[in-house]
Amino acid sequence: MADRPRVGLLVPNLFLRIPIESAVRGVGAESAALAGPEAVGRGACPVVIADLDTLKPDPAPAIGAWVRSGIVVLGFGPHVEAALLSAARRAGAVVLPRSAFLARLPELLVAALTSAGVAPTPRESESTDEDDQDH
Repeated sequence: MADRPRVGLLVPNLFLRIPIESAVRGVGAESAALAGPEAVGRGACPVVIADLDTLKPDPAPAIGAWVRSGIVVLGFGPHVEAALLSAARRAGAVVLPRSAFLARLPELLVAALTSAGVAPTPRESESTDEDDQDH
């Protein structure tokens, strides 16, 4: 079995991290919790999901550095913080308000993993269904 691509999670809020981890698994990748912004470069993750609250007051320097190093960044934050969302977007992240981000996460993950050059693998349940047809 090939190694699954890793998606770094800079998401300290457990209530947000659980559905994000589920979506990551759902597209055939594995999640890696990152302790803080400084851990991103050491995580060997081609894609990073960042709660922009962890990068306040200005997410641009960190995101810009990650993007320049080849990391695809998916970011989210409160819809009422337009300046924060805009700064992250200008730095090169794909950014959406939190509610829209969670709703669109599977498609965002597939696009990000493809952009990073690591195609998502089929979910275990899909390969099991095919195996069952052979018997």
